[in-house]
Amino acid sequence: MNKITIPRLELMGAPIGARLFDSVSQALKPEIENINSYFWTDSSTVLTWIKRQEQWSVFVNNQIVEIRRLTAPENWFHVPGNQNPADILSRGCGPRQLLKSEWWLGPTLLKKSKEDWPKSFGSVSEEEVEKEKRKNIVSASNIEFKSTVTLLATRISKFSKIVRVLAWIYYAFSQKLKFKERERSMQI
Repeated sequence: MNKITIPRLELMGAPIGARLFDSVSQALKPEIENINSYFWTDSSTVLTWIKRQEQWSVFVNNQIVEIRRLTAPENWFHVPGNQNPADILSRGCGPRQLLKSEWWLGPTLLKKSKEDWPKSFGSVSEEEVEKEKRKNIVSASNIEFKSTVTLLATRISKFSKIVRVLAWIYYAFSQKLKFKERERSMQI
């Protein structure tokens, strides 16, 4: 079992957001058909997984497939962690501070035009990204098939003895087939 990492935990939130978006958009379908929708994450690793077309591990791939089924990868963006209002409570914000915080309104960058949104993801840990690539394991084996006659010929030098051994093998198989046939006829 793979270890649960912070990027994996952050990835689990993205399909939840995608499903929530899908439910709301289905409920409000006629009213919001021509409205653009955008999705934000503060995890550059998660954003990399969503945007790159690669073979990811089973867990990551399952999450990414669902995200892409419900949303378009080009509609996903990076919000720097220090501008993410969802993290305000984890930074030790008190009730009074919370009332005056961005938590209620969203990050200030959303008030800007799309052209002014951050273009890069910030620093991506390629090591974290690469950990989740699917490992292709190729194994090859060279099996040499030898028939029963060939095996007997390499172990027994006399032709007459090979014929006797093959006759006994044939007799044993034919007896087994007769026994199975009798069992089958008794069951009917």
